[in-house]
Amino acid sequence: MYTLGSVRLQRLKTQGTQSSRPHNAKKGISPVIATIILIAITIVIAIAVAGWVFGLFGSYSRTQAVTIVASASSCNTTNCSIMLSNQGGSAVTVVSASVDGQTIPVASISGSTVISAGGSGTVVVYFPSSYTAGQTVQVQLGLSNGNTLSTTLVVNS
Repeated sequence: MYTLGSVRLQRLKTQGTQSSRPHNAKKGISPVIATIILIAITIVIAIAVAGWVFGLFGSYSRTQAVTIVASASSCNTTNCSIMLSNQGGSAVTVVSASVDGQTIPVASISGSTVISAGGSGTVVVYFPSSYTAGQTVQVQLGLSNGNTLSTTLVVNS
């Protein structure tokens, strides 16, 4: 029996069998298991951060690896020669083209339609009809990686 001020407290026995664990033992998981869990969480977070930083899982602000070199591109009255530069890690192919919104047949695309990784090449797109000098032409190229490149050029004579 315990006394707390003027109140007497009795120690009550619990029903059933007593625990095999000592009365003052701590509850919880083993420190070894806790350490392993913390290390695993740290590794998962490190992999996620590295994937995001190095672009392993894609990117929200991806810059195109293939670009049009406008200074080396030109048009005359029958076609446009467009210089492409591939700074990516894999080759791409020009699979479609359009001029002023009008789809150009694949047979009307020639030149370096396959641009190797780290390389450059000139694609020639032939117009379905003739343009006049000084006219502005909007050219779009569809690539095998799903990207679309667009440029506006002025027709030279």
